[in-house]
Amino acid sequence: MWWLLSQLCTCLDRGKEASLPSLPDDDCGGGVDCGYAVAKNERSKMEDAVDVRDDIAGYKLFAVYDGHAGSQAVILVKEILPEILGRYLQEAEDVEGAIKAAFKAADEEVIQRMMQNPMPHLQTSSGTVACLGLLKGADMWIANLGDCRAVLSKDGTAQAISCDHAPDKNAAEADRLRQSGVHVQGGYVEEHVAVSRAMGNVRYSTGTKVNGILNEPEVFRVDIDGTIDFVMIGSDGIWDPLKEQFAVIHARKALRTTAKPEDAAVSVLQNAGKASKADNAAVIVIVFKYPEPIQKRTAVQRVPLSQLQEPTA
Repeated sequence: MWWLLSQLCTCLDRGKEASLPSLPDDDCGGGVDCGYAVAKNERSKMEDAVDVRDDIAGYKLFAVYDGHAGSQAVILVKEILPEILGRYLQEAEDVEGAIKAAFKAADEEVIQRMMQNPMPHLQTSSGTVACLGLLKGADMWIANLGDCRAVLSKDGTAQAISCDHAPDKNAAEADRLRQSGVHVQGGYVEEHVAVSRAMGNVRYSTGTKVNGILNEPEVFRVDIDGTIDFVMIGSDGIWDPLKEQFAVIHARKALRTTAKPEDAAVSVLQNAGKASKADNAAVIVIVFKYPEPIQKRTAVQRVPLSQLQEPTA
């Protein structure tokens, strides 16, 4: 009897999630300054997403989302966050403060909407991490919440911009959770969430977030000068299999070959997939300076061996 009830609840929950817009399993695209690529890989469902928008209060937006325990949070955040960012950034003097306030407001709205349609047999809702870039002129603001990551290529050398928010990857986050009395075991916060910062992850019984899960991103300002080739934002499906420098090398090689940011994103995605397809993967490459193209080899006139062996006068 209990098995039949659990199956019924599962079917109802799947029905709720199926009513939401779906995330593309495999996709790529871009333009002259930005390319993206996503892949479901061997996971049963897609929970990663990208978003590129030209005008959020005068900023260009480049975002990567990585959901867990379902796609509901990803879909809601992708819909809600850009509009709220636009409101908070409009004429904001404190850009970092505006970004953090926008994340908090977006999370509160996501939680409110999730509580309107709770999943009966689940203790907590789905959640999502996010890493985004906001570009205006030579200023780029990176906001990271969770374990997506932003990396830049500076004259071909990889440099991480953001730090992952997960107790098994970030000692400062593990210490914060420990001092707050939050239980962490096997890398999971309160036995539910493998990251320490995310949107969503609300307990249906209380309407509050899982203990220890913050909705405040870390924000970094990057000065886009003449040494920066590109900035790459990826989910952990990229960074768990690949070293940052390895990803930069393959992105640069694609840019040198075709001068197409989409090809750079696809190359990084495919190389991550060669190492592991255990997780969804998503990546955006934002190009500021194209590397020198690969030089074609000059054709060499070949001389027959018989002529080389002929005696000289």
